Amino acid sequence: MHLQIREANKFDMPSLLNMLHAYSLATPLEFLKSAWNVEYATKILTDAMSGRGLVLIAEKTEPVGMLIATINPSQWQLNKYLMTELAYWVNPEHRGSTAGYRLLKAYQQKGQELKESKRIENFLISKMCNSPDLKFDKFGFSKLEEFWVQ
Repeated sequence: MHLQIREANKFDMPSLLNMLHAYSLATPLEFLKSAWNVEYATKILTDAMSGRGLVLIAEKTEPVGMLIATINPSQWQLNKYLMTELAYWVNPEHRGSTAGYRLLKAYQQKGQELKESKRIENFLISKMCNSPDLKFDKFGFSKLEEFWVQ
């Protein structure tokens, strides 16, 4: 089967939870490695899949990657909405394939659709310090800011 990108549904929940747990273990933030809460993760995914975000799946015969984004009011203007990527993950054995590229391309296309329909003002993607050096500018993104942690 060829790799396809599609929006997730409730039947994808076990695979999404497994990938989200793997994502939490790979984060450079130590507290997230021990903060896994399946009930809270399920709520985040359910909310995103029911209109408060976007959950994309990359799959062959089974899911191999995901991109989760939430839609929330801007902290600066409550009547303006932003879509913010929460987790972008490809299982290690599928890295180097087209899965990551195709997830990002689908996110960019869906973000543009939501902007054009005036549902959101902007959509954002982040890159952790331990992520590959992805070139988001090739997808039309501009660098906005950097986060530093202590």
